[in-house]
Amino acid sequence: MAWLRVRLKASSAQLPLLEAGLEALGALAVTSSDAGDEPIVEPAPGETPLWARLRVEALFAEAVDPERVRAALRHFAFLPDSLLIDILGDADWQNAWRQHAVQACFGGRLWVLPRDAAAPQGSARGALLRLDPGLAFGTGSHPTTRLCLEWLATHPLEGLEVLDLGCGSGILALAALKLGCHSVHAIDHDPQALLATKDNAAYNALADERLVLGEPADLQSADSAGDGTFDLVVANILANPLIELAAEITRQTRVGGRIVLSGLLAGQAEAVQAAYPQMDFDNPACEADEHGALWARLEATRRI
Repeated sequence: MAWLRVRLKASSAQLPLLEAGLEALGALAVTSSDAGDEPIVEPAPGETPLWARLRVEALFAEAVDPERVRAALRHFAFLPDSLLIDILGDADWQNAWRQHAVQACFGGRLWVLPRDAAAPQGSARGALLRLDPGLAFGTGSHPTTRLCLEWLATHPLEGLEVLDLGCGSGILALAALKLGCHSVHAIDHDPQALLATKDNAAYNALADERLVLGEPADLQSADSAGDGTFDLVVANILANPLIELAAEITRQTRVGGRIVLSGLLAGQAEAVQAAYPQMDFDNPACEADEHGALWARLEATRRI
């Protein structure tokens, strides 16, 4: 399979219009990254920019007319010399994501590998998860994902009913299944994430009744009395959504159940914890990324 790839540079102020335009043109995925040398941070509520200058990349179906895309982007006043359009073959996509792919062991018992990597010595004694993220977030390379994988691999999951909120590639949901949980509901608003999770589940022989895929609207089945549905809720998203979804995450967690939250910077931990008054939090775990930004993982038990 191949895609039409569109790459250009833009300012953070241009990003909302650019994303909307690319999606209107039929983009299957739009991603942005730092075009300078700024650490990754989350914007405050109401802000759009992540960085002052951005590299924006969009993937379209191969059959999309590149000249139509080029003409539309000129209409949005993006300079032609900042625009590159080419065909991204399946092998090129695989090579691109493999640059960030993880081949690592977590907690001494969970191996995460690219699909075609040779199994390391000793991996047969643990759980082995082979991953291709597709067009979704989640290779295991970011500190927030590693922190969550380490937590899953160092806690007993046997028999637990788990909710993975914002499943991305399915890496956390499928790791939980590999580690013995009873079932996982993998939830994401992005259709590409659900497709990637379904594909990775099938490849790892986990596409059975233990894995339930859905959108956020599908979570309305929690006990109306607020007693919760899940023994464990994992949410590796961002600080603002963690705060906005605090009531829902609490409602989905059984009394005595656990939550594991990540995707936040260490300096945002206090604000996130304050949004969960029914939870008793342990000390945060932290890991720095290559830019020196310190990311945190929070874990807590629902008290009432």
